[in-house]
Amino acid sequence: MPNDQFPLRPDRDWYDALRARYGDAIPAIEYLQIRRGLQSIVEDLFEKLDIADRFNVCRVYGIATRNAGFTVVDARYSETATEADKRMCNRVIERVQERLVESCEHCGRTGETIAKVGLEARLQDPDIVLGDRLLCAECYESWRSR
Repeated sequence: MPNDQFPLRPDRDWYDALRARYGDAIPAIEYLQIRRGLQSIVEDLFEKLDIADRFNVCRVYGIATRNAGFTVVDARYSETATEADKRMCNRVIERVQERLVESCEHCGRTGETIAKVGLEARLQDPDIVLGDRLLCAECYESWRSR
């Protein structure tokens, strides 16, 4: 595997478009540690918070998806957030977090197979992120054949 097909960072063009749409509600790109197949799911989070007009009470500081089945959404509430605001935002965040945990990191479809990237991959690409990748069957076959 000569390079990491699933880099742990979003596409810069996608990020710039998201930032243009939602402004300061979007954390700095270095705090969005997601694989590119998950971008549309992360975009849904910001869209739902925007539609519900909750950016003023709920701020997302970062999202990290490290290994298969591990996702952290760092969201914090303002002092003016009511219990109703928190309940609504928690529901949105929980649904998105579930989708991030269950989706293929390459294409965003339902994940089926965990692919291991171990130390041997460092021989071909010293910058590759080690760990597990949750992939759908099609992406796994494509990844495995490299």
